[in-house]
Amino acid sequence: MTAEHAPTSPGGFDDYVEALEAEGAPLLGHLVLYSVYSGEVTPGAIAGWFRELGLNDAYCPREISARDVYERVTGPSGVKRTYEIGEQQTRRERRRDGAKGRRALLMIRHVSRDSSAIVRHLVREVRDEERVQLAYDAGLAVISFVRDQADGAAGTAGSLVIQPDLAAIAALPAQEQAAVREVLDEVRDAFERGRLFLSGDKLRAVVRAYIESFHPIRVRPSGGVYFIGAQHAKTLAALRELVARFGHGSNLARVPLPDQGEMREMVISAFIARSKEELAKLADEIRKTKPGDTAVVQALHKRYTELAAQAAEHEQLLSGSIDDAQASMRLVQMQLASLLARAS
Repeated sequence: MTAEHAPTSPGGFDDYVEALEAEGAPLLGHLVLYSVYSGEVTPGAIAGWFRELGLNDAYCPREISARDVYERVTGPSGVKRTYEIGEQQTRRERRRDGAKGRRALLMIRHVSRDSSAIVRHLVREVRDEERVQLAYDAGLAVISFVRDQADGAAGTAGSLVIQPDLAAIAALPAQEQAAVREVLDEVRDAFERGRLFLSGDKLRAVVRAYIESFHPIRVRPSGGVYFIGAQHAKTLAALRELVARFGHGSNLARVPLPDQGEMREMVISAFIARSKEELAKLADEIRKTKPGDTAVVQALHKRYTELAAQAAEHEQLLSGSIDDAQASMRLVQMQLASLLARAS
């Protein structure tokens, strides 16, 4: 789990927020960090929460793509199973005794893709440490995504079809037959669940996109802790309530920063360091870009626009203390304008 998704303790933060608000202390803004885990959130439920909390519908996820669920469940990070073949010694016991054994891996591998279906196979790989060799059963089952061909159906709509090779499975020892059946059941269950509920990755993307819309300052170089100006306090409170409704330990904590010299200095330093680093990268890429690379030029322009928007968001708040970063931005703007002129 990354620092961005590290668990927090919202109770203590809530007490701190309430104490500062009760005192009427002027706020510089909030430090924000969040944790989002997979739960049982449907597209319909989150759409209702967005309306109820007054959040911008542009960041609300739409319908779930059955094709994306299939890709996730059967992809490299999807369903698989590893188990020992033969003796009951564990790997640790074999290492201790210097013994070598056989180990099987059930995994799903891509076969083909066309306008009607995506086809993948359940493959059994056997690693024999004694003989130093690998063996494969290439198709214990065909696991396909069959696209919905009905008129008006979305391109991502479709259904899961599993066709086990009963003869190939029956040729395996009973223990391995059970493992194959369990894997196929897990694929079915994961696909059906994925069609109903938004994944943890999708929910994290919703929160991340909303936070990025505030043009936050990343306080830590590795990310995961953001400074957001006090003007967004009301929306942050609504976003915090939204994340709490995801369940399963999901939460968003907002730590108020009093408008004091030490706090302001910390935020300014983080902004300048981050901005200069991003602008230096951008300037270097602009120098290396050829005017004819239209897509690259457009991407560079978009990145510059985002950096400029972030600077504008925080310029008044930081009271003109970001001259150093602004000078770098003017230089990059001149380089980009020259590149755009030559591209035109």
